[in-house]
Amino acid sequence: MVASWRRDSYVFGGGPAEVALIALSPVKLPDPLPVSRGRHGMPDDGDGAEAVALIARDRADDPAWFADHVVAPFADLIASDLGPEPAAAALAAAHAYVIEAQVDDPDDLGHLQAAWALAKCVCEEGAAVVIDVHAARAHLGGDVAALDPDRGLDIMHEITLFFDEQPDGLLAAWSLGLRKFGRPDLVLLGVRPEAATEAALVLRDLAATLADGERIEPGDQVAAPDGRILTAAGFDPATAPVVAVDGPALVLVAVDPAAG
Repeated sequence: MVASWRRDSYVFGGGPAEVALIALSPVKLPDPLPVSRGRHGMPDDGDGAEAVALIARDRADDPAWFADHVVAPFADLIASDLGPEPAAAALAAAHAYVIEAQVDDPDDLGHLQAAWALAKCVCEEGAAVVIDVHAARAHLGGDVAALDPDRGLDIMHEITLFFDEQPDGLLAAWSLGLRKFGRPDLVLLGVRPEAATEAALVLRDLAATLADGERIEPGDQVAAPDGRILTAAGFDPATAPVVAVDGPALVLVAVDPAAG
């Protein structure tokens, strides 16, 4: 039996959890796919297996869809993550398998587990690349095929941390992928370049807390690993155009101990 990934700190009242994976394959895969609970890690309990769906798209039948939904949005991402040769092969793929799941405020992570179980099966059957849409990351098919079906949740497999320079020379840092957990992504602004590692640890640790089911809302205060107290506020993209988040996000602001 494969148990669903738990959320031991689950707090009711989160948003919808959404997963979107696109597997690109040079060959048409079997229908139905030979998905195995034990071999691929499809959870036996919870709503995960029922929440996930797979749609096959053939390039020859819908070349415009491939151009608009694969080549245009993801060509640079695949090349940046995997290099030019895997990118060229992936973008020439004849078939796409779209794996999607959506669960309203889930109290476990079976939907995410089920999506990766399907992706693992698809890659074992020949898919070359998997795009994790909400985390903005590309994975080699061989790496997805090699995922351990008995593994636990690895937060750094599910989210991506980004850094970019602001006009003032300081850095903006943010997460992508927390949408898969029904939680807002996280943003830090005004990060000194020498503090980038500390900022990454803050985002990683808070992302793990949210994945485990906790909620952070505007006005809440959280402790950073270095002891600072951070206050959450709703993130307005207009205040930091370099931050590329798609969906709800919170900006974390350090509390000035001299204030008040």
